[in-house]
Amino acid sequence: MVYKQKGVQVFEDKKECGYRMVYEQKGDYFGTYNEEDFEWPEVRRVRESDSETQEEDEDEDRDELGDGDAIAAHDAELEHGWERPVDPASQDIDFADSEDVSLQPQSCHAERRQAEAPLGQHPTIEEFPRHGAGAPLHCAGTTAFASYKDKLPGSENIWAPFTSYLDYEVMKWAKLHGARSTAFSELLAIDGLHDALGLSYQNSRELNQIINQELPCRRPCFKCEEIIVADEVFDVYSHNIMECVKALYSDPDFSQHLLHAPECHYVDSDKTVRMYHDLHTGKWWWSTKAKLETKKHGATVIPIILSSDKTQVTMFRNKSVYPVYMTIGNIPKEICRKPSQQAWILLAYLPTAKLEHITNKAARCRTSTNLFHACLHHILEPLRVPREDGVAMASGDGVICQGHPILACYSADYPEQLLTTGIKSGECPKCDVPWDKLGYLVAILAALLLVDEDYGMWTRACQEYVLHQLYQGIIKHLIEWIKEAYSEAEIDAHCHRLPPNDNIRLFMKGISSLSRVSRTEHNQICHFLLGVIIDIRLPGNLDSAHLIRAVRAILDFLYLAQYPCHTDQTLDLLDDALTCFHDNKGIFVDLGIQANFNLPKLHFFRHYVHMIKLYGTTDNYNTEYTGRLHINLAKDAYRATNHKDEYLQMTLWLERRKKMLWHNNFVQWRLTGDPPVQDRLPPDMDYRRALKMTKHLTAKRVPLDCIICDYSATFFTEALAHYVVHTNQPTLSAVQLEREAAHIVLPFQTVTTFHRVKFHTINASGYCDPTATIDSVHCQPPRKDNKAHIIPGRFDTVLVNEGDGGTMGVNGYHVAQVRVVFTLTSHAAAALFCTPAKAPTHLAYVELFTPFGQPEANHGLYKISCIICNGERLASIIDISDICRSVHLIPKFGPVVPREWTSSTVLELCSSFFVSLFSDRHAYLTII
Repeated sequence: MVYKQKGVQVFEDKKECGYRMVYEQKGDYFGTYNEEDFEWPEVRRVRESDSETQEEDEDEDRDELGDGDAIAAHDAELEHGWERPVDPASQDIDFADSEDVSLQPQSCHAERRQAEAPLGQHPTIEEFPRHGAGAPLHCAGTTAFASYKDKLPGSENIWAPFTSYLDYEVMKWAKLHGARSTAFSELLAIDGLHDALGLSYQNSRELNQIINQELPCRRPCFKCEEIIVADEVFDVYSHNIMECVKALYSDPDFSQHLLHAPECHYVDSDKTVRMYHDLHTGKWWWSTKAKLETKKHGATVIPIILSSDKTQVTMFRNKSVYPVYMTIGNIPKEICRKPSQQAWILLAYLPTAKLEHITNKAARCRTSTNLFHACLHHILEPLRVPREDGVAMASGDGVICQGHPILACYSADYPEQLLTTGIKSGECPKCDVPWDKLGYLVAILAALLLVDEDYGMWTRACQEYVLHQLYQGIIKHLIEWIKEAYSEAEIDAHCHRLPPNDNIRLFMKGISSLSRVSRTEHNQICHFLLGVIIDIRLPGNLDSAHLIRAVRAILDFLYLAQYPCHTDQTLDLLDDALTCFHDNKGIFVDLGIQANFNLPKLHFFRHYVHMIKLYGTTDNYNTEYTGRLHINLAKDAYRATNHKDEYLQMTLWLERRKKMLWHNNFVQWRLTGDPPVQDRLPPDMDYRRALKMTKHLTAKRVPLDCIICDYSATFFTEALAHYVVHTNQPTLSAVQLEREAAHIVLPFQTVTTFHRVKFHTINASGYCDPTATIDSVHCQPPRKDNKAHIIPGRFDTVLVNEGDGGTMGVNGYHVAQVRVVFTLTSHAAAALFCTPAKAPTHLAYVELFTPFGQPEANHGLYKISCIICNGERLASIIDISDICRSVHLIPKFGPVVPREWTSSTVLELCSSFFVSLFSDRHAYLTII
C-alpha cells in the first residue's frame, strides 16, 4: 500500500513483529542540489565553539561527594600535597599602589529585597475574560482507574493479575529495581524458594508473559518506522504523539492539578506588576487562547513541550542514542520536574547515523539536517488537524473537554537549534542580528524591538536551556578568561585553602588544570569563583574593579535566571545584571583576552526576559530536569539489552516498565482511594528550612576538659553559666549578669555531643520532607580514620537569628562558628533552669563574628571579621533552633595567599572573611 503526502511516500510492509511503516523523504529542506555543487566550507575566524564533543554529558557517572571519613581523609592528604610555587610576577607587584578603585556603587541590596519581596506570596489572579474558556464539555461517567479496573482480569483481587501481596511485591522488585532477567530466573530456581513464596511465575519468561498479556496498556506502544533520506533507510522508533498527549492528559495522578486556562498573575491588587511562573501565567498561552477562542468557543489549549538531547550510553564503544521527550504545559512544573511523577514521555528515538559514507562535509551536514526534519515532520504530523479542529480529551477524573494540542516549546541545545531553524553556526535562532554584531548591545536591542510583540514568531522558536547556555556556555568562557587574566598558581592556591562547607566542593588541586569540565563542576566552581579572585591583582597593576563587576554580573544573571518565579521587577534585575556585564566587559579586551563578544550564547541572554514573559520561568522548558530521564529511559534501557538490535529490546523493556509503573499507581489507588483535593499553592521560592538533629547522639559523656581541648571551646563553662543566668533572669544588666554567672556551679562533668545538624526544606504548603537533606552543619574534632591517618577537625560557620531576623536580608542575623552542639540531661536542666520544661533541648557553643555592615562596592559581598577580646575569640551559648543555615566564608587572602594556611586551619588563621552569597540558591535568595 502506498500513500503520498506532500512529497512523502508511505509504504506499508507486514512483518512478523507487526506492521512496519516506510516513509521516503523526497526533496530537500534547503532546495535541490547535487553533492558536487558544494565547496568545502571555511571556518570562521571568530565564532563560539559549540562542539558537542567539548561538553560533558550531564548524567555521566561521577564520584559523588560525601561526608564520610574517606573524603575528609583524602582532602586532608591533599592539603599538604604539591602545589604550584608563587608566581614571581605576583611578588613584584607594588601592592601598596594597586588598590582597586571603587566605582559608583552597584544597585542597592534594598532595591533587590524590595523587588523580590512579593515572590512566593499568593498573587492577584485575573482569569481569561471569555466565559467557558477551558470549560468541560461533559463527564464520561468513569474515571481512568475505574476503566483500567474493568479491563483487568480477576479485578476482585486487589493484587490481580498476581495472586497475593508477596507475589506482587516480588514482581515489582524484579522489574523496577534493576534485577537482571537471568539472575532473577536463577534466584527462583533455588529449590523450594518458588513454593515457599507462593509465586505465580517460575522464571522471568513467565513473569514477562503475565505483564505482556494480562496488564492493560494505558500508555502508547512504540512502533518502528523506516524513513528514507538520500536513498538510505533509517529506523525511527516512536509513539503516536496524539496518543501521548491523551495519555498524559488522562493520567489520574495529574487530574486535580491540570491547568485548563491561561491566567494573569499580579503581585499587587491594582494589577500593575505581573508575576510569571508556570506556563499558563505567560503571555503565549493567553494570546494563543485569544486567537483560538475566535474560532472555537470554550477550547482548551494543550501546550506541548518537546525536549531532545543526544547522550552516550556506553563508556568506551561510543554508542549514543537520540531521545526526544515530551510533556504538556497543563501539568504544573512542580510535577514535571520530578522524574518519579512520570510527567514526561519518551516520544521517539531519532537515528544517530554519522553518515560517514558522504565524504563532502557540507553535503553530509545537509543530509543530516534533512534526516532530522523528516523525522520530526513525521512525528509531529498527527498534530496538524487536532491543532485547528480540536479533539475530545478526557482527564483522569472522567471530565471531557475540547483540546487543541499546540507545540509551544522545543527545548534544545545550540547545535539542535541550528538543525531546527536551518541557520549557520554563529547566528542567533531567535532574531536576525548578523553574526558579527552579536556582541553589540545597540544592535541587539533594535532587533528585540521587532519581535517584542510578535508572539507568533516566538512560538515557532526553540528554547535553549540553562545547562548548555549558562554553565556549559558563558560560565565556561568566563572561567577561561579569568585564568588568562590572573595567575593560575594564585587562583589554585585560593581554591586549595577554601574552608569546607556542605554546599561547596573543594577543588584541592585547583581549577586551572581541569579538562572536560561538566555542568555540575561548572556549577560548583560558581559557588566560590567571585570570592577567590577578589584580592588577586591583575598584571601591570591594572585596576580589577571592572573585571570583578563583570564576574559578579554574570553570576547574578545565572542565579536570577533560575528563579522559579519572576515579576516585572525581578526581570528588570535580570536586565540590569546583563547591562552591568556589558558595561564592564571591556576589561577583557584591554587585557588582550577577547577581541570581541560575538558569542551566540552570550547574545541569547538578551532573550531571557522575553522568553520568561511568554512561557513562564526557565524551569518550564529547561531540560536539565529531563537529563535525569536519560538514565531511566536510555542508559538503563540499553544496559538491559544484549547490545544486538538494541532498540527493539529497549522499547520492549520500556513498555513493560511503563505498564508496571501505571499498575503500581493503580494498586496504590485501590489501597488508599482518591487523594484529597489540594489548594493551589503560590510558587515555592524555598525560603524556609527545618532543623533536624540526628536520631542518635554522636558522643556520650564527653568530659568538659575534652570539650575545651579537642573542640577548642575555650570558654565553655563560662559561656554556659552566662546563658543559664540570662535565661533565668533576662532583665539583668551586663554587670549584674557577670556577677551572677560567677556563682554558677555546673552539676556535671560530662556532656553529650552531636557532630552534625541537618536541615530540610519546607514547601509553600508547610510540608517538610525528612528524607531530603539540603544543608548540614559539621562540628567534629580531629580523629583518625581506619588507616590511622589523622583527619583534621571541622567546625562550620552558620547564620544565627538574633530574634528579629526575617526571611530575606541580614538584619537581625550574625555569623558564628559552631564548636560544640550538645544536650543536657534532665537532671542537669532541672538544677540549672528555673523552668526546666521550657529549657532548650539542644545547645551550641559558638564563636562570634562582627555584625553585617554594608556590602563592598564592586563585588557586593559582606565583609566580617573575628571578634577578639583580650586576645581570645568572643564566644557564646545559643539555642540550636536559632541556627538558620550554614554559611560559607571566603577568607580575605590578600594579593598573595600565605602558604602556611590550609583548608582546615584557615578559619583560625585568617581574621577577615567575605560572606559568600553564591554557595547555593537559598543563600542567594536570603543573604541580601
